[in-house]
Amino acid sequence: MSYALLFVIAPEASLPGEAASLDALAAAQRAGLRSALALRLFRAPERWPGCLDELVADGRADASGADPFPPAAAPAQGERRRLVCDAVVPHLEPRGQWLGVYKLEGEPAPAGSSHPLAVLPAASVRCLDRFPLREAENETCWFYPTEDGTFLGWENKRRIETLPGYLPERPLEESAPSYERSGVHVLWSLMADDLALTCVGLTYRGRRIEWTVQSSEPEPFATWTAFEVDSSAEATYREIASITVFNS
Repeated sequence: MSYALLFVIAPEASLPGEAASLDALAAAQRAGLRSALALRLFRAPERWPGCLDELVADGRADASGADPFPPAAAPAQGERRRLVCDAVVPHLEPRGQWLGVYKLEGEPAPAGSSHPLAVLPAASVRCLDRFPLREAENETCWFYPTEDGTFLGWENKRRIETLPGYLPERPLEESAPSYERSGVHVLWSLMADDLALTCVGLTYRGRRIEWTVQSSEPEPFATWTAFEVDSSAEATYREIASITVFNS
């Protein structure tokens, strides 16, 4: 017998209670998390003059989000990695949504995915907790680069459908997992030069909760931003330029 924890974000009325099923959990998750921001951050070359207009005019900074400075050959030994972040940040709304926590129990089956819904297709479901997400513990984190230097950021909004959240580091347990509401933390970070914190995810007992994306419909445009990080300055983040580009 194997066990797993699933986390479902949804409006209170859509969140299954004791009479839960795997299909009901998946449907509730689709109703609760429907948009996200795709974000890529690239470290700029040391001698780049910082002209974002030229990159856009040359077609090197386009809506696809590909590296505007792709290496001509294999990176030289010791060269720092250009791509420093490639993430999909879900639009979580802690002030208006609820979180449901569910325990799955069943016999594992071969699956091409590590997600518990695929590995435990006939699992029984037990609701462990349902509560407003705004009541969870809050925690701040760093999301943008903490190293000094010049960077390029690419952002693209999109509609998404996700599976219920799970813990990818250990998706299955051999014994029934314990659960405490105090272990759920909402992560908040300053995005670029935002004045207000943005919710960037959830953790449980320090382990990241992952929301597997089933479908994604990108907006037909994206925004490129060139910026500098200087830890010795009063304002550590300084935007150089920002341009919105559309699909050709």
